[in-house]
Amino acid sequence: MDSEMVTYLIIGLVLGVIIGVILTNVLSPKSRKYNQVKHDLEDAKKELVAQKQMIVKHFSHSAEILDNMAKEFRRLYQHMVENSNNLISQEDLDALKVDPSIIITNKEHINTENKDQPKDYSGNPSGLLKSEETKP
Repeated sequence: MDSEMVTYLIIGLVLGVIIGVILTNVLSPKSRKYNQVKHDLEDAKKELVAQKQMIVKHFSHSAEILDNMAKEFRRLYQHMVENSNNLISQEDLDALKVDPSIIITNKEHINTENKDQPKDYSGNPSGLLKSEETKP
C-alpha cells in the first residue's frame, strides 16, 4: 500500500467518525428528547419572567389607585370640615345634642330587666345519658 492511500484512509476514517457522531447526536431519540426538554424549560422561564412582570405591574397599579383613593378621601374630609360650619349653626348643633341622663336611664332600665343570665340548657337529661332510674 501506498503512503498516500493510508493517509486517505485515515482522513476518511476520521471524517466518517465525526460525521457519524454528529448524525447520531442529531437523529437519536435521546438528543431529540433533550432538545425538547431544553426548549420547554426555556419557554417556562420566559413565561415565569412575563408572569412576574405582570404581577409587579398589577401591584404598582393597585398601589397607585389606593394612593389616589387616600388623597380623594383626605380631600373629601377637608371639604366636609370646612363646610360643616356653613351648613349647620352652633345653635342647631346644641339643639341636636341628647341629654346624657336619658341615656343612663335607658341603660339602667335594660340592666334591671335581665338580672339573671339566660339558661342555654334544660335541667333534665336529654335521654342519651339517662340512667335506668330516671327513665319513666
